[in-house]
Amino acid sequence: MEITKLQDNIGAEVTGVDLREPLDMETRQVIYDAVPEHIAVVIRDQDFTPDEFLEATELFGEAMQQHHTEFALQSSPLVNEISNQHKDKNGKRVNHGETWHTDHPNHAIPPKFTTLYGVAVPSIGGDTEVLNTRAGFALLPDDIKARIRDFKTANVYQGSATRHRFAYAGSAQAERQPDPVVQPLVRTNGDNGTQALYFSTTKCENILGMTPEDSQDLLEDLLARIAKPELIYKHKWRKGDMLIWDNRSAMHQGVIDCPPEQVRLLYRIIIEGEAPH
Repeated sequence: MEITKLQDNIGAEVTGVDLREPLDMETRQVIYDAVPEHIAVVIRDQDFTPDEFLEATELFGEAMQQHHTEFALQSSPLVNEISNQHKDKNGKRVNHGETWHTDHPNHAIPPKFTTLYGVAVPSIGGDTEVLNTRAGFALLPDDIKARIRDFKTANVYQGSATRHRFAYAGSAQAERQPDPVVQPLVRTNGDNGTQALYFSTTKCENILGMTPEDSQDLLEDLLARIAKPELIYKHKWRKGDMLIWDNRSAMHQGVIDCPPEQVRLLYRIIIEGEAPH
């Protein structure tokens, strides 16, 4: 097995390992530790059934149920499909994750890791981008860091003032707004103690003490400041890739640019983490 750093600020590649095979504890720990260290890690040349993918992710923790259960596999309900062939209730193509976000911050205990597996990939386009919000926070001016360090966000399924709205067919979550879940805007990583910006403009109803509109203005400003090319890993999919990132130190988005007649099909699993602090 070999782990190779892909970029200065984010990204690493693991080769020479088959996650269907038993691994010793030392190897398991090395692979796990690579994720909080490099934030986004691709494990190449895997060959999973859905159940094998689920079993492989046990290396990183316990899988949890996702939003949009209409995309869950009937045979393995903790595994969701992400496909450019999905349609909403109006027959419009669903664009999964097409804006910067972190997964499920409206859960009291959101996922620490998200992992995708490439089942079918287009010949061009359809990349997944991961943004290092740990380095982004570190690069903010000191006065902004001091101002926002203790801010809290109130998170729901879809914020009332978000500029990135979505509606997926059949989602029970889309029919209701749960009681807001309060999360820190600056989050500490439970594995290494580092701090990072932690928010999703789609899920934030407001920053406590601010209106939803002013909250979105601030979050969009922060996002514009940190979404720098040198802090982004752009994953170009190969069949058999397993991509995993650390939601505690990252945002991600799908790039919706592949030819619609070419199938882009990924399996997705999210891994339960700790309560943010």
